[in-house]
Amino acid sequence: METAKYIRTNTTRPSRHEAVTAPIPILRSDAEYGDKNFYMNWKCAEKPYVDEADTHRHDFDQYLVFLGGDPRNMLDLGGEVELTLSEDGVNLETHTFTSFTTVYIKAGLYHCPLVFKKVTKPIIFYYYVSRLKYDRVQTK
Repeated sequence: METAKYIRTNTTRPSRHEAVTAPIPILRSDAEYGDKNFYMNWKCAEKPYVDEADTHRHDFDQYLVFLGGDPRNMLDLGGEVELTLSEDGVNLETHTFTSFTTVYIKAGLYHCPLVFKKVTKPIIFYYYVSRLKYDRVQTK
């Protein structure tokens, strides 16, 4: 089939977290698949955990999306997520949200920790980066 090259099935990566037990679906637009130079993945948080403990930054943009796992009410997270952001890496601001939230992480913006503090129903966490390789610069 000539058009089969346009379809990828069950592309996943393993989780780095004990709290996320399912394989993580991914979409990578590499040279063989659209060549748009981006990467996306989806996780489902079913219990509280720290997704990323270290404050860091990137030299590329990133988007984070948090959705409730109830298909009848995806606007209610059914839990509480904390994300820390900082323009300078020193003055840290922690944001807490309990409803559908999107976050734009511009290149150079310090971010994390990212903590799923309370989870009463699954929370779908999705992120998009504007490149194929995920690099970071740690802060200390």
